[in-house]
Amino acid sequence: MSASTLDADTILPTILIADAQVYAAQRLSPAFVRVELASPRFANVARDEGFDTRIKLIFPGPDGALPDIPEDPEQWYAGWLAMPEDARSPMRTYTIREIVGAGEGTRVVVDFVVHEDDHSGPACRWALAARPGDQLQVIAPFAPGIAAGNPYRGTEFQRGAATDILLVGDETALPAIARILADLPPRTRGSAYVEIPSREDIQPLAGPEHIRVTWLAREDAAYGERLIDAVRHHLGLPAHPSGPPAREPDPSASALDVEIWETPTYSAYGEALPDPADAVPASQRYAWVAGESAIVKAVRRALVGELGWDRSQVAFMGYWRRGVAMRS
Repeated sequence: MSASTLDADTILPTILIADAQVYAAQRLSPAFVRVELASPRFANVARDEGFDTRIKLIFPGPDGALPDIPEDPEQWYAGWLAMPEDARSPMRTYTIREIVGAGEGTRVVVDFVVHEDDHSGPACRWALAARPGDQLQVIAPFAPGIAAGNPYRGTEFQRGAATDILLVGDETALPAIARILADLPPRTRGSAYVEIPSREDIQPLAGPEHIRVTWLAREDAAYGERLIDAVRHHLGLPAHPSGPPAREPDPSASALDVEIWETPTYSAYGEALPDPADAVPASQRYAWVAGESAIVKAVRRALVGELGWDRSQVAFMGYWRRGVAMRS
């Protein structure tokens, strides 16, 4: 569907679904593969959302098939669920790292976190093997629908008027942090703390000159240990008395244990939303924290529990949990 084919009575969807193919794939470092995806439908991908805009990627199923694209894009999830579970195409959520090109030559760039071991998931295996021409489906924001006033529900970085920014994340949050930094106004101040598996995974990042990026190579340290210690020190708090928050993977854990998703407009815990009139500006500060669930919870305790930051000043996203296989 293109903007030119829409009439005044058309109810515009907020998403587009595209059969896409790999345009290029590049191994950036031991932990990252960058893939450029191409489709003529990307001519209508919304570019102005920016920051941590999420998309869905649907990979070929066990038989190599992809779901049929429904006539009504908003029905895509029902169609995906209707597939037999043993033949269902794997689906995962990623951040748009960049959008390049124009018109039918538009390409969506996605950075994949990869690890070459027996525990790698379908998205990791696909990215490691990606070659030009490989097929998948992309669900992304639809520019005409958003221009008509229908909000896309895939962007959580909402700083408002804040000019003092704190960004915290592990390697799974790095693509979003990189995009946020690139989209922030030049005069923005703040700090970004990123934990990565090794020094080889450090990437050049564009962004405001007054935001200091601290890279924390995990190497042999416990997962999250260096990141939590660095953030607590930055906040003027003592080291966490109980040590690193992320323990060994729990084989009994389920996907339900992962959920930590709190923003000024949503709570995974079902808490009542605050009245915006009660927001506390507190020197125009704002924190965005994402990555492994236990790390996110530890930073939440520091900011909200120990320092009393207002909910309007924070966004916490548990992207995944160690030992839990994610489904979408």
